[in-house]
Amino acid sequence: MRQESDDPGRVVPEYDSERRVYAVDYEKTGDTELSVTVVHAVMDVTGRDPTQVHLNDVVQPDALNAIFEDKHDGTPRRGGDLSFVLAGCKVEITNDGELLIDPSFEE
Repeated sequence: MRQESDDPGRVVPEYDSERRVYAVDYEKTGDTELSVTVVHAVMDVTGRDPTQVHLNDVVQPDALNAIFEDKHDGTPRRGGDLSFVLAGCKVEITNDGELLIDPSFEE
């Protein structure tokens, strides 16, 4: 499912047919925190509302934001990916600025 957003800072996930996942370039979301981008992207892909997407049950949002934000001197962090399951989707965040959502993930 793909929903259009009226929020100018919100990037709507695009389906990548080769990898069979929805992708978001989270570096293009501007000042929006990564944790918020993750929740919005999962909502967009699944059609769920905010009461059905509980990021806090999976990962602490402030820690998620800190892992992927620039260092204190402004240089980007390099290396490392993070993946977890949220609202029935496999969510993968890469350090090169990509957020991938697989709604067909089966544990």
